[in-house]
Amino acid sequence: MGAHDHQSMALQASMATTLDVLAWEIELAGARCIFLDKVIGETMKSLPVEQQGMMIEGLHAVDLLSQHLTNLSAFARTLSADAPDVAVAPVGRAIGDITLGALADRMATAFGAEEVAAGVDAGDVDLF
Repeated sequence: MGAHDHQSMALQASMATTLDVLAWEIELAGARCIFLDKVIGETMKSLPVEQQGMMIEGLHAVDLLSQHLTNLSAFARTLSADAPDVAVAPVGRAIGDITLGALADRMATAFGAEEVAAGVDAGDVDLF
């Protein structure tokens, strides 16, 4: 376990901050859904008509996922606004369970952990 891992384990944040950070990350995932929807739509135009049906189903699934994420974000933001100031969440262990390094680092930083290494890529996944 590295120094950052040990530091993250002890992290605590107010429930309002925890829910706000969660809402922001859900919004980021929603923005990625919108991008995916656009890419699928553009790709669909180049397919033969008989293959477009499956892509339309994919577009509907991405749209539903985007709506789902938007509503979860709104729910978390409302809870954040209404959370009592004294409620605290031990967020460190939960961050330790996140397997996307950039996501874990962004959240840990938002909860007050020291910045990870400067210049670390802000992406969440290495593409193959």
